[in-house]
Amino acid sequence: MKVAVLGLGPSLKLFSPEGYDLVIGVNDIWKFYPAEVVVCVDERHRFSDERMKIIDECRPKVFYTQLDTYFERFDYHKIELLPNLPTYICQLNLKQYPHSMCSPFIACAIAYKDYRATEIHLYGVDLVDHPHLTTDICDQIKIHFKNLLIALRQNGSNLIVHGSGILSKLGQ
Repeated sequence: MKVAVLGLGPSLKLFSPEGYDLVIGVNDIWKFYPAEVVVCVDERHRFSDERMKIIDECRPKVFYTQLDTYFERFDYHKIELLPNLPTYICQLNLKQYPHSMCSPFIACAIAYKDYRATEIHLYGVDLVDHPHLTTDICDQIKIHFKNLLIALRQNGSNLIVHGSGILSKLGQ
């Protein structure tokens, strides 16, 4: 299965839905594209009122979150995140989902674990000029994605990064 995972960065403009079996987006992705699956793992107070309105009004087939604050949604699917960050290894064979400080990371894990993606294409995950991510956090996120890429490849899947952000040389 070929899955597109959509963040909200500049390389989202490179995305076209043709050829994908499933599209997973994060947070208020419905402002740009009506993804079939939405992943939202940040507390409501992290979003502006405008962004929160888009999140509340989106109607994907499934809305993944670890937060109980969204439990009244018809599409609510609660997940459990692993307690530790994947700094050394990314475990995809456990019931819980690996996580990072980057929602698209969790969306990639969902693409593999729940939808058996053999190819995950990442758009809009540039992590340049992100208002909440420092250089240190971005460096950690790169390590997490590198470990995710290794785990995916060990399980017969691949992660392809589109755009020229901090993850662009991940698979090289």
